[in-house]
Amino acid sequence: MKSQFAIFGLEKTPDPKSDDGKSGQPYLFKRYPEWFGSYRKAKEELEKINEGNSPFVHYQFNAYVILEVFSKKN
Repeated sequence: MKSQFAIFGLEKTPDPKSDDGKSGQPYLFKRYPEWFGSYRKAKEELEKINEGNSPFVHYQFNAYVILEVFSKKN
């Protein structure tokens, strides 16, 4: 399996059924346009994003997460 790391921005979205206590609060996950070969490189890029030095100026969220993504090698 091939491993890569991705940064996802997280935003709460409006509850689709505000009168239903069981529906929960959905989140919007948007992946940063670049993939990274290591957690360290992804973390360095996340620091740039938080400092406002990212080349993707529209990629501003309240919270971020770095996830390791596995893909099947062909």
